[in-house]
Amino acid sequence: MLPYLVIIPAVSAILVAYCGERHIGWRNAWCLIPCAANFIIISLITKSVVAGERYLVTLVWMPPFSIEFSSDAFAVYMGLLVSFLWFFTMIYSFGYMTVHHEQAQTRYYTALMLALASTMGVIFSSNLVTLFIFFECLTFSVYPLVIHTETDEAYQAGSKYGVYLVSGGTMVLLATVAVYALTGGARFVPGGIPALAGQHKGILFILFVLFTVGFGFKAALLGLHSWLPDAMIAPTPVSAVLHAVAVVNVGLYGFYRVIYNVFGIELYQRMNFSTYLAIAASVTIIVSALIALRQNEIKRMLAFSTVNQLSYVLLGIVSVQFIGMLGAMLHIVFHSFMKITLFYAAGIIIVQTGNTNISDMGGLARKMPITMLSFTVAAIGIVGLPPVAGWISKWYIMQGFLQQLSIGHIILAAVFILSSIIELGYFTPPIYLAYFVDREKQIPKAKLGSEAPLTMLIPMVIVVCIALFFGIWGSLPHWLAKPALMGLLGQNF
Repeated sequence: MLPYLVIIPAVSAILVAYCGERHIGWRNAWCLIPCAANFIIISLITKSVVAGERYLVTLVWMPPFSIEFSSDAFAVYMGLLVSFLWFFTMIYSFGYMTVHHEQAQTRYYTALMLALASTMGVIFSSNLVTLFIFFECLTFSVYPLVIHTETDEAYQAGSKYGVYLVSGGTMVLLATVAVYALTGGARFVPGGIPALAGQHKGILFILFVLFTVGFGFKAALLGLHSWLPDAMIAPTPVSAVLHAVAVVNVGLYGFYRVIYNVFGIELYQRMNFSTYLAIAASVTIIVSALIALRQNEIKRMLAFSTVNQLSYVLLGIVSVQFIGMLGAMLHIVFHSFMKITLFYAAGIIIVQTGNTNISDMGGLARKMPITMLSFTVAAIGIVGLPPVAGWISKWYIMQGFLQQLSIGHIILAAVFILSSIIELGYFTPPIYLAYFVDREKQIPKAKLGSEAPLTMLIPMVIVVCIALFFGIWGSLPHWLAKPALMGLLGQNF
């Protein structure tokens, strides 16, 4: 069944392109069917995978390389997240693209289907070669989405996106070839590839740099991140996909596989790679939060917020404490639900008011109460305040540092606290303006707007309610996150 997770959306992309503007109903149906089908397929194997069963399918055998798919608990965990949120993003897109009168809608939906197929290929890859192939497929399938508006600014953003992410892919390719040369294979192994442990320290350090830079481009580490804010020129549903579902999560996915299933967490720590990554992640967290604090354009503010939040996951991984690593695993899901809500809300504000600046959001809560309430709830979660889901994962990651009580770990805990204070600083202005400023006095002739169509409101409300639900009763993500983490570590569950 695993190849169908890639084949179904790939075939749907062809059908979407064939239907075009002539059969919009069928075109939209072929956008929803693969998302629902993938979610159902993954759900059907979830129970057996969590129980310890693992499926392996070889699609192409090219000795010594192979294109293979496998389904461990981590792949299922990520696959359920992606297929679920992609379904709601497609529904949201139907409303957004219609209300905003976007051009080239068939190309847009075709590219989204190809991006879904590529993302599934990455998630269910069983080795570095398969991961690299679909890693690059995702880069190229998202490019038409970034340049969708076909303006000079869009083409410039697309060029930067292409240069950055192709460079990252090249780094991953070099590292993959090196792993094959050193070990004779590159299949993911729970606990790490044993043959790497005996390699020279200098070679291992080069591998670490290649993988970190390669996946760091997609995961938006500081210095490798500047493509991401520029890519906000794309339609807002694409921004949601970039930040909460596909591209950046694929970067994190690559880090997970390399740290746990290529190096192994013990080797990673013994070589002090965890220290280097912790420093890079800490700098990224603070600097990106400070940059977000200075933004007036709402999507750029959310973009730097994403850069900030992704490095929380990396810090949780390198805490090397089970509670911290579990928090990182949970934060991937919780952040996705909260950030996609924020982008849904931002998209509604943009199409209904024509404004993109935070300073123009005065009085919006009066005319758009559902949108602003959803935005506020998700922002509370991103900051890490109860009862929205983000507080759970952040508290777990913090515990991962406080359990060790070394100077370094106390500093990392302080980074968390400082960053959350700064996050509160950049989310307060839009919420304050929306609820407590009379926009008609602030901007007398400004367009106040109104609530968006149900195709945009319903996905946003459902997703934010789930984020709130997980913050109050989060046993479902725990049920999947724990076996996913233990499987990566090579432990029984």
